[in-house]
Amino acid sequence: MHMDQTTEAIAHFIGLFSQAVEEVRLRLDYEDFRALPQEPLEQNELLNVQINIVSPYSLEGFKPQVEYTPPPIDRFDAQVSVTVSHDPIPLNYDGGGAQEMASSGKASAIAPGTGQVFAEYQPLGSLALYLKQEARLEDNDYLSIGDHGLVLDSIVDTDAALAALIQAASTLQPFADLHEPGSAAEIGDFIMHVPLIADAFVETLEESEAVFVSRDENVEGKFVNGEEVEELPTLDAYLPNEIEDSEESDGTGTDFSTQATMNIEAGANLLVNEAILINDWYGTPVLAIAGDYIHLNAISQLNVWSDNDTTSDTLSGWKSLTQAPTQAFNVATIQTIDNRPPPGIESAESVPVFPAYWQVSRIDGDLMLANWIKQVSFVEDNDITVMSASGGGTEIVLGDNTVINATSLAALGNYYDLIIVGGSVYHANIISQTNILLDNDFVGAVGNFQTTGEASLSTGGNLLWNEASITQYGTMSFDTMPPSYLEALDKLAEGSGPAPQSLLSGSDFAGLTNIKVLYISGDVVDLQYVSQINVLGDADQVALAKSQTSADTDADWSISTGSNALINQAAIADGGVNSTTYTGGAVYSDELLIQAELISNDTDLYTQGADALVSEAVAFLSDDLLAPSESDGGQNSQDAPMPDGGTADVMQTMLG
Repeated sequence: MHMDQTTEAIAHFIGLFSQAVEEVRLRLDYEDFRALPQEPLEQNELLNVQINIVSPYSLEGFKPQVEYTPPPIDRFDAQVSVTVSHDPIPLNYDGGGAQEMASSGKASAIAPGTGQVFAEYQPLGSLALYLKQEARLEDNDYLSIGDHGLVLDSIVDTDAALAALIQAASTLQPFADLHEPGSAAEIGDFIMHVPLIADAFVETLEESEAVFVSRDENVEGKFVNGEEVEELPTLDAYLPNEIEDSEESDGTGTDFSTQATMNIEAGANLLVNEAILINDWYGTPVLAIAGDYIHLNAISQLNVWSDNDTTSDTLSGWKSLTQAPTQAFNVATIQTIDNRPPPGIESAESVPVFPAYWQVSRIDGDLMLANWIKQVSFVEDNDITVMSASGGGTEIVLGDNTVINATSLAALGNYYDLIIVGGSVYHANIISQTNILLDNDFVGAVGNFQTTGEASLSTGGNLLWNEASITQYGTMSFDTMPPSYLEALDKLAEGSGPAPQSLLSGSDFAGLTNIKVLYISGDVVDLQYVSQINVLGDADQVALAKSQTSADTDADWSISTGSNALINQAAIADGGVNSTTYTGGAVYSDELLIQAELISNDTDLYTQGADALVSEAVAFLSDDLLAPSESDGGQNSQDAPMPDGGTADVMQTMLG
């Protein structure tokens, strides 16, 4: 429809206005829609569905309906804590061409006159475990409690003091930071290098150092802090009371009544490294080695600690929570336990029975057995506190940390009547244990602080405990290689075949109807290594002040900044039986025990008295900081600035 110019302009305006109104309506609806997801959904009631399942069938035991009874076979059962037995299954064979099969290597053993062929069984191969357990904890707390209006800055550099102790420990521990070998050849070189490390360590010792070293071909006995003893101490008898109480606590230790009571625990940290290795991979009463036999046992234990505390003269009348000072123990056991194999059988005429054949299992190459375990616990618990008593029971725990590294490994394998090695045998058991503790605490009183209530203070009572044992089951005797074993070695080097008659009729195998043999063409490298390190920095700084708004001079105080426990426990057990070892080369045996303790009395932490130090470190807050802020309606005052505790890594070379 044609409209005049004015009517058309009015209609156009009305249309634009209608579109604008619709856009506004859509926008309002969209805002409501967008707000809907923010509202919590209403939960419907849960359905209560009961399902009853009834089955007419019941499970019974497994019955394959197969009856099988293997024929009786005389075998050698090793008398050890854990054994793995192997019963070869005879294959029916008519006996024809038996000698040809034996000479061709298609069968490992043939029982003459029985018509049975015993198939060669697969031996267990190499085993290697490299395990590192590391626990790090920083618990450097700053606590300001009470109406004292004070702030406490850090008095000393605890990181530098702890680093100095670590550096001192590195010179007294030769086996803590060794590089792990990766191949059989590297393990052999590593074992050969251990005596050189021990020689260099002994040469660098000074007469003034408290280091006990016992080294010989056969070191055996029980040792505590460098002295041989009949009975070993127990760990439970020396654990700090605070740690035992925390394990048995029921939460009723603090009186939360109107009586002003302040209980502060800034120590009681527990660091534990525990490792148990059982090496029962192979064993034999007779071992024939074409090359050399090298055997090493080494235990190295070190405790390094500093517990030089500084307390204010104002607290001289406080009673001590514990009279026990810091104690350090190095406990070691090296022993060989007699483990005779069972006697052989005899005929009816009491004549010894000799084997008629052998069963051979082959390993072409080296046999590597390596268990490398390193455990490290590093804890910093350097707490800084300034406090005054309040009008009730107060329980403050700034320490009481627990760090545990634990592992247990049992390598269980096979036992043989004879093991023949074409190369050499390298065998070493090494345990290295280190405890490092910095517990130089500072407890000071500000100004006219005093209390007439019961007051007790404990800054020591720490425990450093190293406990290690190496146990060999079965004695060893050595002799030169007899001709019969040389003949067997040459025959096995060429391939499979029947056993030399001179070997079968030897006295070593009297009483056996057949012998199980393991042949290794290369070397045997057997390394069991455990390294344990505990490092704890627990240099606490405590300032006690009088409250500005209350007069709780009769408050009861109980403060403990020590009672830490650093524990290393390791055990290596070598399974076996009494054996005779024939070698074509040299025999080298070395056993080493190192027990050392370093007590540091000069860490340069507190060069002045407690009263002088606390007057320098404690600062009164300004009136502006004490005044309430307007933003909170005058209800709360601002917190004091927190000092910088530092987070430097001071482990240096001890982690490796």
